[in-house]
Amino acid sequence: AQELAILGPNCYGFLNYLDNITLWPDQHGGSRVESGVAIIAQSSNIAINLTMQKRSLPIAYVLTVGNQAKSGISDLIEVLLDDVRVTAIGLYIEGFDSVQGFEAAAKRATILKKPLVVLKAGKTAQSIATTLSHTASVTGDNIAGTTFINRLGCIEVASLSNLLETLKLFHFIGHLREPSIASVSCSGGEASLIADQASGTQLYYKPFEKPTKEKLENILGPIVHVYNPFDYHTFIWGDTEKMTETFSTVMNNQFELVVFLLDVPRNDYCDDSSFQCAIDAIIATARMSTGNIAVVASIPESMPEALAKTFIAAGVTPLCGIDDAIQAINNGILLGNFYLKNSPALCENVYFNKASRTAHTKLINERDSKSLLSSFGLKVPKAISADNKDSAMALAARTRLNFPLVVKGLNVAHKTENNLVKVNIKNNSELDLSLDEMFKRTKHILVEEMIVDSLAELSVGITRDDIGIFLLTIGAGGIFAELSTQRVNLLLPATDKEIETAIDTLTISSILDGYRGSPPANKKKIIAAIQAITHYVKENLSIISEVEVNPLIAGKEEAVAADILLTHIIRESEI
Repeated sequence: AQELAILGPNCYGFLNYLDNITLWPDQHGGSRVESGVAIIAQSSNIAINLTMQKRSLPIAYVLTVGNQAKSGISDLIEVLLDDVRVTAIGLYIEGFDSVQGFEAAAKRATILKKPLVVLKAGKTAQSIATTLSHTASVTGDNIAGTTFINRLGCIEVASLSNLLETLKLFHFIGHLREPSIASVSCSGGEASLIADQASGTQLYYKPFEKPTKEKLENILGPIVHVYNPFDYHTFIWGDTEKMTETFSTVMNNQFELVVFLLDVPRNDYCDDSSFQCAIDAIIATARMSTGNIAVVASIPESMPEALAKTFIAAGVTPLCGIDDAIQAINNGILLGNFYLKNSPALCENVYFNKASRTAHTKLINERDSKSLLSSFGLKVPKAISADNKDSAMALAARTRLNFPLVVKGLNVAHKTENNLVKVNIKNNSELDLSLDEMFKRTKHILVEEMIVDSLAELSVGITRDDIGIFLLTIGAGGIFAELSTQRVNLLLPATDKEIETAIDTLTISSILDGYRGSPPANKKKIIAAIQAITHYVKENLSIISEVEVNPLIAGKEEAVAADILLTHIIRESEI
């Protein structure tokens, strides 16, 4: 096909609502617009469904890609970024066509301040069946994709309604520069609900300034308590002038966004005329103000399309459903934070090396694993390996291993489960006995000095995702792993600051910082140890399958890798 652009196969083509050009074999629900958001979907049926929305979201393009044999998602993002009429891009994807292509497109989108909103399917995919490490078993394939999306400043959403409302906010308002939000409603229930929905988000219901609070109290009387979220009650309902005065007073405060909650009755069964006062007051307030205003209906059905268009014409953004509206606002804050803190030019490309899905792997024994990683600066215990008891005793004496010691079996992934670890060996007699017992279960052993400078134990793992990116996972390790299953994930490369911030989010960080009089662990050494592992991975991208240090023992002076599980991909020529 050479230079000919082809979508698919296995897709419905495209809809261009800006220029009224369609290559589409079925019905669709859109109409011509002057500007709007673009949607790229790997599912044509999902794409059709999205065109049928009645949320007054202006859609500029719908592009389906199917199997992406010629033109992929990344190619289409690049094309859409060049169209000044496109304000944001929504993606329904099942897999990335190109890690490097998507990364380049996302960085360019950040430069142009055109948000990418992603709904990624496949959340329930199981981890790779050949996984050996604890790290890989707790992360699974989905975590790497989510971490990749977040790293690039894309906004990931959980549902189609989240996708539509977030795109709507980005189209009409854009990203939010700070989290200060005001909520205005005539119901205590609505005020409580919107407060509860914001729990766990970045939204901040900033208290009213004293002059504003006093003025609202004068307007509404002593019965109404002025807080944010603000329930102004219904004492002024029907008085458009007083409602406008109330709403305009709220706008006198410096909020990034003011949200008015309004549900109108269905007009096929009910008389909705008594709600015109609120509509008129909100529109009048918008015309007198330069601030961002949104109207939120608690359920989508309470925001008829005709009413939504009326609000849009007045510069008010209609959002459908409290939960989706809150998520959209939170997404606006998250994107604003990303723009504030990140520069695409300074962000390194992710480590990438695609391996065959059928690639074979081999376990590197602990002795060789420690030798490989120690050459990159990872501190490991002093140790010897042997194939019989006499050699082990002689080597331990010759190399002057200091008690207490640890004896382990080699060439086994899960030593503890197979009774191949003996710790706290205090003298030669105990060593002799331990070796006798160990050689009954294995032919190869490792004897190493036990780490006594121990304040906490971490688990540090790196896994290769199916798409070819490398995920760094940090959590509690060793005996602490049973107490805390919390994990933090980063993509490689990761800076020292990113690693430190990630560690500080773990519950075990209180121990690392010095808990109840205990000395603090050496965080610089912990970070250096983690970076040593990442440097090894960087130099061996083509062969790394997974690597886990568990535990990485953090002490007052050092951070030492007590155990390493490393698997390499076997090249075809080695099989």
